[in-house]
Amino acid sequence: MAEALQYIHRQGFFHRDLKPENLLVASDLNIKIIDFGIAREIRSKPPYTEYVSTRWYRAPEMLFKFSTYSAPVDVFAVGCIVAEMYMGKPLFLGSSELDQISKITSVLGSPTKSWP
Repeated sequence: MAEALQYIHRQGFFHRDLKPENLLVASDLNIKIIDFGIAREIRSKPPYTEYVSTRWYRAPEMLFKFSTYSAPVDVFAVGCIVAEMYMGKPLFLGSSELDQISKITSVLGSPTKSWP
């Protein structure tokens, strides 16, 4: 999954909707990332679509509605997916955007002024 994402990013795109449903796993464990309907070029200019990605895999910068974000949102989603595979359930099971932020900050801590 990480290799596939690295390839996508090297080609100049970020997916913005990585989730288990957008991963195809073959019997030989080869993984393909699908559904590029809301993918963007890394160098594209904002504003970006306000609603993107499934809430449970959405990066904090998207939840906080930052005007700019890029490929790291995909890396956050991969981390959530890997944690889900390990735990057998979603890591951040927020019922709303505010609840999602609360669940993320309870694990990662509250953002500060120096928060990247």
